[in-house]
Amino acid sequence: MPHHSIQVLPPLIAERIAAGEVIERPASVIKELVENSIDAEAKQIGVFLQAGGTEWIEVIDDGKGMTREDLELSVCRHATSKIRVFEDLMDLQSLGFRGEALPSIAAVAEMSIASRPSTDASADTFEIKVVQTASGRATAAKVANQNFLGTKHGTRIQVKSLFSQIPARLKFLKSPSSEASAVREILERLALTHPSIRFKFTNDDRVVLDLPSEAMESRIKRILADGNPFEMIHSHLPGAWSIELYWLKGLSQANTRSMYQIVNGRSLKDRILQTALLAPLKQSFLPGNFPAMVAVLKIPRDELDVNVHPTKTEIRFLDSKKIFALCHAGVQALLEESRPQNLFPSSVGYTTHPEVHANTPAPGFPMQGEITSELPYKSKPFGTYRGTLFSTYLVFEEDNDLILVDQHAAHERIRYERLKKSILSRDQVEEQALLVPEIIKLSDESLRAVASTLPVLKNLGFDAETFGETSVVFRSIPAVWGNHELPIRLFNLLERLQNVSEQNEKELVWDETLFEKIAMEACRSSYKAGDWLSESNAITMTQKLLACEHFGNCPHGRPTLIRISKNKVEEWFQRKV
Repeated sequence: MPHHSIQVLPPLIAERIAAGEVIERPASVIKELVENSIDAEAKQIGVFLQAGGTEWIEVIDDGKGMTREDLELSVCRHATSKIRVFEDLMDLQSLGFRGEALPSIAAVAEMSIASRPSTDASADTFEIKVVQTASGRATAAKVANQNFLGTKHGTRIQVKSLFSQIPARLKFLKSPSSEASAVREILERLALTHPSIRFKFTNDDRVVLDLPSEAMESRIKRILADGNPFEMIHSHLPGAWSIELYWLKGLSQANTRSMYQIVNGRSLKDRILQTALLAPLKQSFLPGNFPAMVAVLKIPRDELDVNVHPTKTEIRFLDSKKIFALCHAGVQALLEESRPQNLFPSSVGYTTHPEVHANTPAPGFPMQGEITSELPYKSKPFGTYRGTLFSTYLVFEEDNDLILVDQHAAHERIRYERLKKSILSRDQVEEQALLVPEIIKLSDESLRAVASTLPVLKNLGFDAETFGETSVVFRSIPAVWGNHELPIRLFNLLERLQNVSEQNEKELVWDETLFEKIAMEACRSSYKAGDWLSESNAITMTQKLLACEHFGNCPHGRPTLIRISKNKVEEWFQRKV
């Protein structure tokens, strides 16, 4: 009898391999079960763990529940209530739709499910038990009616001995505390997506999260601010393509954990979307720091595909340029909302004063001298000017707040934005011919993506065209660019070209090297700590700061001003004034 090298795997082994696509750790189990609870229209969801979920997981909801027949089908692979025909995949409105979560969990753990439907007041509660087996119809048994978080209907799922029969997977689990932290992160993301649902999470009988049903802003402050009084800035651009942003101003992190993305009701960790959100904000934070922000986008469902990743944390956008343009507009609106309200021009103009000393740009830069603002301002940027502190910080008192402005960081921001604006606003750009043309190799896909948009670069000072079947050749560049590290910079330029929109084509010329060059010049030509400013110059400079696009930070991300409340001062001195 011939020996066959290809064999059909036994069902249980096949199930465990398939489970690996969806179930990686306890947090994966929680995500799938809680998403099902949300789809079941639960108003309350409880998550209970022992040892971070490595020993015991229980998820209870007060949702619609299941009949006996639905309960038995729920552990069959590809069984789902969310899809009927193929076209439903293009119009998904639910979270769990692949029909793989429960059978995948059952293949790597011991699982029991008890449920009672809300559609029939006389219905009984049924329970099924599945112990590390291949998926297939299970038999449900009638059990005593249970309490589902205070209601008579809902679903209770218990999972224990996760990966106990798969040592290779078990050894990759981290400590119980680390696994509990991963569960908390998943739950916080889902809770931000559905603030009207109450979430409770306990680990080893200790309450980790208890989030009441509440408004979106309240939910964000509760999760991101952790009780600290950070100012929340909110912007909303409605439409078929809409974006809503919530930013906790003053709070930054050393990672992107506090950046939350919600697209069409689904919590994501999508790289393209994160890049699009960070691009307009990169000058507002020090390198390596990231904002605490929630981005809520609504996009026509035929413009994206959510079924490109087994855990559904990433999506594919049909037109990434639109995403970049939408995020850019949303962040710009956010920055406008963050400006002090008394910045708005008054009906009577205010004459600005000359700077204390002349600021001469470095050779090759297009600006000569200081450009005065043409906007009519109110006479004071903040309340009353009180002088300087340590010959460096301008002091303003406004209502019940004390505002300190760093004169060097503020002037650096003003100078930087004016230098940048001068470069980007020119219609005619001075070109610098390259002695040796630079040839940049791209993938076939990237070359096809940029070939038709290369003419955009011409007005920016680049002479570029396709070269052969795999490359783009550059024969000239903008003079302001210089020759530093051209190959990698030109490669990055072509990468940016694939996602540029008509609204920000001129931003293509702006890269990290040019940014550092301009930021350094702005730093050299700005007021320094210890420079004396008259009252009129202090006020004028602060007005110009508030007119900047990113007025809250210097180009490298250091704060230009801080606001201290009267209550905080009274707390320091332990008295009420």
